[in-house]
Amino acid sequence: MGRNNQQRRAAKRRERLRSGSSDTATGGYRFASDAYGGGSWATSQIGEEALLRHQANQTLKEQIALAGRVERSAFLAQLIQSWLASQSVLQQRILDEQMSLRFMALLASLWEHGWQPADLVHAARRLDGRSTAMMAALITGQAHRTQAFERAPKPWLSQLRAAERDAAAAQLMAGSIPTVFHAAAAQVQAGSALVDAWITVLRLASHLQQLPTLPRLVDPPSAWGKSRERRPAPSDSDRARVLTKIRGLLAKAEATAYAAEAEALTAKAQHLMTRHAIDEALLHAHDDEPVDVISFRVHISAPYPGEKVSLLNQVALANRCRLIWLEQFAIATLVGTPVDVDQVELLFTSLLVQATRAMVEAGASRPGSFDRSASFRRSFLVSYAVRIGERLTESADRAASSYGTELVPVMQRQAEAVDQVFERLFPNTYQVGSGHQYSQRGWQAGREAADRASLVAGRLAAS
Repeated sequence: MGRNNQQRRAAKRRERLRSGSSDTATGGYRFASDAYGGGSWATSQIGEEALLRHQANQTLKEQIALAGRVERSAFLAQLIQSWLASQSVLQQRILDEQMSLRFMALLASLWEHGWQPADLVHAARRLDGRSTAMMAALITGQAHRTQAFERAPKPWLSQLRAAERDAAAAQLMAGSIPTVFHAAAAQVQAGSALVDAWITVLRLASHLQQLPTLPRLVDPPSAWGKSRERRPAPSDSDRARVLTKIRGLLAKAEATAYAAEAEALTAKAQHLMTRHAIDEALLHAHDDEPVDVISFRVHISAPYPGEKVSLLNQVALANRCRLIWLEQFAIATLVGTPVDVDQVELLFTSLLVQATRAMVEAGASRPGSFDRSASFRRSFLVSYAVRIGERLTESADRAASSYGTELVPVMQRQAEAVDQVFERLFPNTYQVGSGHQYSQRGWQAGREAADRASLVAGRLAAS
């Protein structure tokens, strides 16, 4: 073939690409997008759709960066609308396909860097509701593509199930799971406008690309086997009976309309929980096995996450746990024995509900707006946390006093084990202050509410 004929055919091929035509069959090619570590092209062998995929990946990098820079939603919507108008139907489909593959690669990388499904849903929730639903749908889609529902350990599996429910509630995973989950198209099918769908996709991708590495608390999917390992459950009938009794006491406390009865029931439950934790420690005091220490992430919702985590920290300190706070993403990590971490989780949930209700009631009890201000509410929550910490410590000390000196070396061994795990996971930590000015009225109201609080527990669901 002559040089002129080659040039004319190349020009026609470029014109077909600009118009979105795809009547030429895809030829052989070598390609790997930058999301998979880069790659190279043999341009003489590229088919039209393959070239469109390459162009789509370059365009997506630019659009993701743009979405991360532009804060004004209306202006970003204009830019995205203009961009989409320049793409043919075929190009839009390929853009969506490549964007979804980018998300799959991002998720795989984030799992390796310490993130778990519930962490990513929480991180997306800090953007908006659409991003939260999209994050849940992407996690669910990837889990189905990689058979994670069959392979995941129980803690991870429970997070996948929660993400699946969130995606289904948003109508983003209706019907059978497709081979490739198209992120923008799924939102359009659920009722979103195309421009809004792409704004959600691009902003979420920009947000995920900026997430830092977290300490790895559990093995990522790359470390799992082909199926979930099924180990025989240890005999823990005594523990189950104690927990059943505790839950019964707490259920009665939550159901009663009489404050005094609730106080008596929940105080009894708190005493029983503390004794149960000590009994378990004593039971394994002479074991050759190391102390079992776990790490668990708690996601703190807005508003006032810093003040809320002060309550969590007080509950943790009273129950022999240590806590680290990732302020940028409102994620706290608890480190302690399984019994202690569970107790912290239970008490924090109940006390946070009580604190929020008492704070709203205190703000509405007087005329004017001061008692509904941010300063009042921050003061209330921090004061409430400090007083609750005092109450919990007093209760734990009373429960422990009946065990005598036998308990001291046991608790010391447990504390050393918790410290070792904490320092391994978080070698570089520092204490931080609030930086806020607190009001005297809010502080007093919070302390009074903490004195009235019942130590009622509820289950902390993964968010």
